[in-house]
This record gives sequence, structure tokens and C-alpha cells, in this order.
Amino acid sequence: MGEVVDLVSNALRRKLLDHGARSLTDVEWHLLRISHLLNSIEDSTFDRLLADSPLAELLALADGLDAIESPDAARAIRGAATALAAANDPGRGLERSEAVASIAKRLGNRLGSMRSAVEQQLLNYAFRQNELASSDPVVP
Repeated sequence: MGEVVDLVSNALRRKLLDHGARSLTDVEWHLLRISHLLNSIEDSTFDRLLADSPLAELLALADGLDAIESPDAARAIRGAATALAAANDPGRGLERSEAVASIAKRLGNRLGSMRSAVEQQLLNYAFRQNELASSDPVVP
């Protein structure tokens, strides 16, 4: 299944690069964010994704996980976003990297165990979407 997620992700990235952020629908943003999450878990770059993503992006990712009906993963992301927000409080700069590493490790382990279920939910979601069938075809 990972290859299908990669194809979807690559096609959406190409559309984003070629036509800009406004060209993606809400459904496509959900697919792109979640496929990026799944890929980061698979290629061991999840900690970097978590550390580099703005909190708003993490919350949008959680919304996408809710949309595909993966509420446990969405709650885990929201919990991590809350913990990261606390780590960003003034005066905690020296502790931030350790806090992010700890959050990333816990969340990565939790999401890693959910990965195949989230991937299946993502594909199910994609196949249920009428707007994807009616949008312009995207060639990777």
C-alpha cells in the first residue's frame, strides 16, 4: 500500500508546485498532509517533521486525520501540538530541543503502531471522494 500513498503524495506535490496552494482542495490537503506524515514515519524523519512544522500545520494534520476517520491518531497529534506549544513558552528555549525529541519519540512510537491502519483509512477516504474524481487529472 505504501506505493499507492507515494503516488498520491507525488501527484499532489506536483500539482502544488505547478499550480500553487490554492489549487488544492481541502480533501487534497488532507491527503497530502497525511501521506507526508506516513512517509516521515517510514523513512525515520518524523522527529524533523514534528520539530519543523508550525503548530497550525500540526492542527491541520489532526483535522485531516479526523476527516479520514483516524481519531486516535488525531488525538495523538493534538496532544503533541499542546506539548510543543508548552515547550515554546518564553524562558524554555534551552529545554526545547530535549522536549521536542521526547515528544517526537513518544508520538512516533504511537503513530508507528497505527501506521498501517491510518494508511488504509487514507486510501478509503480517497476512494470515497467525489471531488477527486471530478478534478483535473494530475500526472506525477
